[in-house]
Amino acid sequence: MVPPASGEGGRFRKAEELLREGVGGKAYTAAVLLVARGDEIACHAAAGEAHLSSVFDVASLTKPLVSALFFVMAQEGKLSPGGKLTEVFHLKSPDQAAGEIRFAHLLSHTSGLPAWKPFHAEIRDAEEKEGRRLLGTSEGHDRIVDAVLSLPLDAAPGTNCVYSDPGFILLGRAIELAAFQPLDRLTKRLLTEPLRMRDTGYLPLSAMSECETGRLVSTGYSEEREREKLGEVDDENAAAMGGVAGHAGIFSTAHDLYLFAREILGARRGEGRILTRQSALRMTTRVAEPPGCPRTLGWDTPDPGGGSQAGKHFQEGSFGHLGYTGCSIWIDPSREAVVVLLANRTFHGKQNDGLKILRPCIHDAAMEALFS
Repeated sequence: MVPPASGEGGRFRKAEELLREGVGGKAYTAAVLLVARGDEIACHAAAGEAHLSSVFDVASLTKPLVSALFFVMAQEGKLSPGGKLTEVFHLKSPDQAAGEIRFAHLLSHTSGLPAWKPFHAEIRDAEEKEGRRLLGTSEGHDRIVDAVLSLPLDAAPGTNCVYSDPGFILLGRAIELAAFQPLDRLTKRLLTEPLRMRDTGYLPLSAMSECETGRLVSTGYSEEREREKLGEVDDENAAAMGGVAGHAGIFSTAHDLYLFAREILGARRGEGRILTRQSALRMTTRVAEPPGCPRTLGWDTPDPGGGSQAGKHFQEGSFGHLGYTGCSIWIDPSREAVVVLLANRTFHGKQNDGLKILRPCIHDAAMEALFS
């Protein structure tokens, strides 16, 4: 692997200028961009308060990582995309159709479960009512899982595609139950250690020395917790679950996520360290049902009609994912191109949309430089 280079003599100047503009425009206070093709890192740049090795709360980029973990478990025969949730859980949903939800539905956001619910508020209310701590405890975690298992469906499984955090909460818990081990330990043992992703995992404050905590990037102030979120998960539901969940909670660096992307690309060629070719291809291919669903079993895909956050240069067959805090990764397998963009857009407030406008421009500039 070629050592990281910033700009290759000005080749990526436009992308780096846009990255810095995001700081001045208050789209974020810190950002890192990594652009690679195959084994060559062509650009690795930081802006604002970030350094190349800064550790970000990657929010929903947790989902493709957990999806990869699911496929590793499937390779061991412990879970299957076609398996029903009832093989692992006792469902309490009032909808009888919930019994037809399969793990593939969770992975592709086609389960019929709602997009989001403020479970953390329910836990906080219970805390006040019962006069004891529940937020961030194992009991808080279990109560949220139980609440998800009790949800009514918004649609029959497999008939509609709605991005669902509750679905991945169940996916993460199912992995734990199948392996008899917590999700954070499983992620380390089966994913990050084999791929040498040394700075990736849940609960970074428990793994870092005091001098290393300066690498952590803040996601801003939490009104709910009445403190700044530095090294603790931004997502309130994940925080109420103790910081370890299937939908959010992982922290990482741009370089580590590039290593993950290389594993996906290598596995698609049959050269993966942890994933088989069959797993990687299934994980990165759009689902057939329901028609028009842009999801794969773990990833999103660019909108062919334009307006995608990936920009306009990722070819058909590309896949990627966004994270609420301002992080993203996009992969073009036909050209083995990878663009990782990590930022803390939530520092300036949850409604801050500056990055939504800027991100496609940065991607376009990066891809144009990469293939110029």
